[in-house]
Amino acid sequence: MKKVVIIGAGIGGLATAALLAKTGRYQVEVIEKNAGPGGRADLLKKDGFTFDMGPSWYLMPEVFERFYTHFGRSAQSELELQKLSPAYRVFFEKQPPITVTGNLTTDAATFEAIEPGAGLSLKRYVQDAQKIYELSLRYFLYTNFSSLREWSKLISWPVIWRAHIMLQRALTPLHRFTRRYVQDQRLQQIIEYPMVFLGTSPFSAPALYSLMSALDFSSGVFYPKKGLYEISRSLEKLALTSGATITYNCEATAILTKNSQVTAVTTSHQTTLRTDIVISNGDIHHTETALLAPHDRSWSPRYWNKLQSSPSALLIYLGLNTELPQLTHHNLLFAEDWKQNFNAIYSNKTYPSPASMYVCNPSKTDHTLAPSHHENLFILVPLPSGKIPTKAEQNTLVAQYIDQFATMCSIESINEKIVSQTVFGPHDF
Repeated sequence: MKKVVIIGAGIGGLATAALLAKTGRYQVEVIEKNAGPGGRADLLKKDGFTFDMGPSWYLMPEVFERFYTHFGRSAQSELELQKLSPAYRVFFEKQPPITVTGNLTTDAATFEAIEPGAGLSLKRYVQDAQKIYELSLRYFLYTNFSSLREWSKLISWPVIWRAHIMLQRALTPLHRFTRRYVQDQRLQQIIEYPMVFLGTSPFSAPALYSLMSALDFSSGVFYPKKGLYEISRSLEKLALTSGATITYNCEATAILTKNSQVTAVTTSHQTTLRTDIVISNGDIHHTETALLAPHDRSWSPRYWNKLQSSPSALLIYLGLNTELPQLTHHNLLFAEDWKQNFNAIYSNKTYPSPASMYVCNPSKTDHTLAPSHHENLFILVPLPSGKIPTKAEQNTLVAQYIDQFATMCSIESINEKIVSQTVFGPHDF
């Protein structure tokens, strides 16, 4: 039986541990530097409020469902999923908010009321993106291209038939592609917003990513009962019951090799774990530059220096002593100067003002996450990478973005309503 050491008990590490242990062919050990599972999908409990600190939007439900079927289970039974209605609400600086329901017919009517012809355009956009999504799931997502049989998938008729379309999408920025369907900036922003979650800009991301924005309209938006952290708990349980072991508060310090073959992982526990295989679920940059010796690395420092880092973020966790009827579970706030907002983050490396931001209000769906007649808010503001604000600068930004949020969402005396506040900024990342 081969020994496998998995570095990191994030969602990917735990899922991999469960799958490998289930085969019975591997002795699987997961080591995690934090005190519990989840990695960035962590949990914060404070002052009677509960916050998901990482992901808060449940995407690509088919992928989760496929995973759980390997264990004779379903995502619904494991996570108690509920469909959000509405899916989310979008707020603008100078225009009234728009509510997206997750029902294509209803949302197409909303688009049509704003721009004649946009309703039909949205349906065409979603149908087209759905085909790309299904093609990706069937021929690419679950393929490693490690055998001739897997490579042969690329010469199947559905792939060949759409190859020129996918190539064209790969070379076309999403924003330019979106303009073929709708002209109103608000509608463009609604279609393009997933690029923020992917750590890129719609003005540079390829139009292949249209498949991401179409999911909300075609499948709706779901939420696991008690929050996204339940995914981490569920995967931890599956990994353990499948036979894997997990050691917390144990950080990997080096991956050792001999003759280009991995031999062991050293840890902060001053232990050396002998192993046949290492799977790192940590950041690839950290794995390459901190855990591997120079002769084992795949890329040079020059390679990393040329890359564009994804944005950092300012995360503001607020507990309020009131309820906010104007908000839904998911809320998006878009700056009027959409392109300048992205230029500030990616090109100019300045703090956006005003900023586009995401506000999650999960107590709208699960009342156990906040005390009675209180609500919890998680505000995410993308910031430029590599720019670390001082404590004073960060405090100023926090106050500025809370005020902007309150203004755009018509919330009076916001500071008087805040009874709990926690900030996680670029320095903490």
